[in-house]
Amino acid sequence: MEIPQEHKTLLKELGLSEEDFEKFDGNFVTYEYDAEKGVRLYDPYYTTSYNEYIGIDGWSAWSYEKDTFMSDILRGAKEKAKKAEEKSDRPSEVELAEALKKKFGNKSDDD
Repeated sequence: MEIPQEHKTLLKELGLSEEDFEKFDGNFVTYEYDAEKGVRLYDPYYTTSYNEYIGIDGWSAWSYEKDTFMSDILRGAKEKAKKAEEKSDRPSEVELAEALKKKFGNKSDDD
């Protein structure tokens, strides 16, 4: 699918990369352009690097809406998860892996 440079610029503002443009097939990954609203992405299976909300109809918000709902939620959730993990007495993943290796040894797939 051929995408004009002007539209690529707007799609990149949505967070798409140059590699994502190879995934545009006009069927499962496509977009619409409107002079007043910008572009919106159709990607119901999240095959591109777009990380904002895609509605049940498969469409993203228009680029001029500057919708950051999902990243705003995830940013707060990631911060809370990190703080909770720092407060936790649980061993880290590395410590847990080392303890399992110590207890069970390094068994090969051939055993």
